[in-house]
Amino acid sequence: MTQAHDSTFPQSASGSCYPKDYVVGVLNDLQEAQRAQQALEEAGYTAENIRLMESTEAVQKNRDLEKEQNPLQRFFSSFQDKTDETGAHVYLVEAQKGHHILYVHADTQEDVEKIAALMRRYHGHTMKFFSSWSVADIPPQA
Repeated sequence: MTQAHDSTFPQSASGSCYPKDYVVGVLNDLQEAQRAQQALEEAGYTAENIRLMESTEAVQKNRDLEKEQNPLQRFFSSFQDKTDETGAHVYLVEAQKGHHILYVHADTQEDVEKIAALMRRYHGHTMKFFSSWSVADIPPQA
């Protein structure tokens, strides 16, 4: 099953992935990413609301999405890197470097802050919160 058919990570009209109400972050080391996932579960986030996508899987899902795009979606995605205000393309770049992507569903701003703090504990970086209507960068801890 490709991400295009995944209701948790729906495909936008332009053919890209847009995770609604998720904190998304990058963890360079797989073992740290797995420990972060476990810490999030221990903090009360259910396994259904946490998704660790290893680098190879993230790259493959992107390829699968590209294959499934119709001609109009391919046309729009050709401009996406130049016009993408969400900055979501950074996650593909990170995955291509061998880094892993962690997605955690967040219902409230308090959840966003708690999830970000837990990810930082395991060296999470390049974090964003994708809401229904906007994307917000989560700044690194000062």
